[in-house]
Amino acid sequence: MRGITILNLLTTLLMFSTTTSSNSLLRFFDEPSGENYVTLHPDFSLARNEFSVCTWLRRKLNTNLVGMSWFSYTAPKSRAGGILLNMASFHVMVASGVAYRLKFNTRTMHGEWYHLCYTWKSGYAEFYINGVLVPLTGLHPIGQVAVGGSIVLGQGLGSFDEQTDVMEKFVGDIYQLNVFKKTLTLQDVTEMYYNGRCVELCRALAYEVVLSWTDVLKKGEVKGAVTQEDGECDTVWDVISGAAERIVGHVKMRQTIK
Repeated sequence: MRGITILNLLTTLLMFSTTTSSNSLLRFFDEPSGENYVTLHPDFSLARNEFSVCTWLRRKLNTNLVGMSWFSYTAPKSRAGGILLNMASFHVMVASGVAYRLKFNTRTMHGEWYHLCYTWKSGYAEFYINGVLVPLTGLHPIGQVAVGGSIVLGQGLGSFDEQTDVMEKFVGDIYQLNVFKKTLTLQDVTEMYYNGRCVELCRALAYEVVLSWTDVLKKGEVKGAVTQEDGECDTVWDVISGAAERIVGHVKMRQTIK
């Protein structure tokens, strides 16, 4: 284990020269509000049968609320379907109109970065946090996701928005969000996690992207108090300290899941 973690640290340092060119994060601040969000209109035609959504996320509020919705995808009004992701559950409504809700039991600390990955293909879904597979409870979605819809970052909108408390709107930072047209494997997810926030996706995974972080920053329609801030990946020290934090974060999450 020690040899593997040291190798991961050295690999990350060697990859510093390929730090992301999209060195900005999205900050949703200062207080919970239904007015703060980003809208996108992606082409999900290649992701209707399977997808993965992965991001780095840091929540700012010191609250016990775990259901903060930070990502939603809603089909056009003429069709059923959508996706809702928050800090406690994973919702999918397939094109037939059947809705599924998968719950997971994790706790995150405010002010700390976490790597989240939600993956799905018909009949099977998975959720990872800091490279650790988290057990899901509930029926796994069967069917296809409708295309032609819109993504909202920062809150849940549309068919899935069951929130009535504005305090459950997301407040924090999102960085390196990517949507893939495939179900990522455990190896894919752990490699992404250990490479860290400051490194570009490997070429094999970049080929599978249907919505990239660059797309989010350049094409997102910003509403309210959402800003682009420095991604904290400017120095070698950012990379070194980040690699050490990921090793600790992975171990702590495994202990939490057990």
